[in-house]
Parts: sequence; C-alpha cells; structure tokens
Amino acid sequence: MDFLKVMALAVAAAMMIGGSAVAQETQQAPAATTTPAAAKPEKFKDWDLYCPQPQAANEPRICEIRTIIIDKNGRRLGALAVAMVPKPETKEWSAIASALVPLGVDLTAEPAMKIDEGQPMQLKFLRCLQHGCEAMTPLSAEQQTAMRGGAKAKVGVGVGGGRNAVFEFSLSGFTAALDALKKRSGVK
Repeated sequence: MDFLKVMALAVAAAMMIGGSAVAQETQQAPAATTTPAAAKPEKFKDWDLYCPQPQAANEPRICEIRTIIIDKNGRRLGALAVAMVPKPETKEWSAIASALVPLGVDLTAEPAMKIDEGQPMQLKFLRCLQHGCEAMTPLSAEQQTAMRGGAKAKVGVGVGGGRNAVFEFSLSGFTAALDALKKRSGVK
C-alpha cells in the first residue's frame, strides 16, 4: 500500500466524528481498517485513542488520537486528530495532524494551527465532506514537543469577508495519548 493511500485512510479514519462513515469515502477507497467508531476508545483526559486491528495481516496498524469540540447544545463543531502513518519506502513513521472544521469556511484562505501563542503551522485543505472540511499537516518532532507542552491547539480558518474563526482544542491528556499512540503503532 503506498504512502498516500495510507495517509488518506488515516485522515479519513481520523475525521469520522460520529459513529457513521461517509458513504462517498467508502466508495472511493476500500477501508484497510475497521471503523474507529467500532472500537471503544482509550481515554486520556480530553483525547481518545483509537487503534483498530487491520483487516489484513500485511496491512499497517493505523492508530489515531483525537479530541472534539462540542458546543453548548451538544453539537460537534470540530475535531483535531493526530495519526501515525508508515512510509513504505523507508519503514519509518510520520505523524500527521488533521483538523475537521465546519462547512462554509473560505477554502481560498489557508488554514493554520498554532500551539498557545507559538508560530503558526500551515495546514492544507484536503476536501469537504458531510461533517465538515478537512485540513492536514505533517507534524515534526519539534511540533509534537510544542503540543506536549501546550495548553491549547488553535486552528484558524477564513470565513469570508476578511474574517477568521478560531477553533480551540484542549491539549489536556495529549502527551499520554501521543505516547500510547506511538506504542500501539509500533513506533520506535
């Protein structure tokens, strides 16, 4: 399985917020893993770890951690997920961060994420689905360290008319969740 397909599957798995998969996604690429919602997550304060077994023995185990913003009415506003994906050519693992933001954002304005008041990391919109629009970035070791030491991950998106919206995700429990993610994924 090539790296881009693994990344796409990881991002698709990371962005499933409810218990249902998006039909469009399952038609485009067959799932290599069970739906994360089918497995009971392991809790780490504000973060959940999903680590389903792959259906095929030769497929990599794609695990993810995620946190969700819920509004005062119980609606899901957004999600932030981190997954470990293997690079088949080198057998090394890379961390990726994916943010799911509501529909209606300005797709021409580049989204960005920053930890507390740190330097912004550019995200790239991948696609919009029923539950929202996905933006992704690879996470360097330095960026992972910043997230470990931070209190909030802030994802900023354009909403039109030169205005922005900022979604704040708690990093409480992120360190323990990331450590568990790497261990379950087999990352050295």
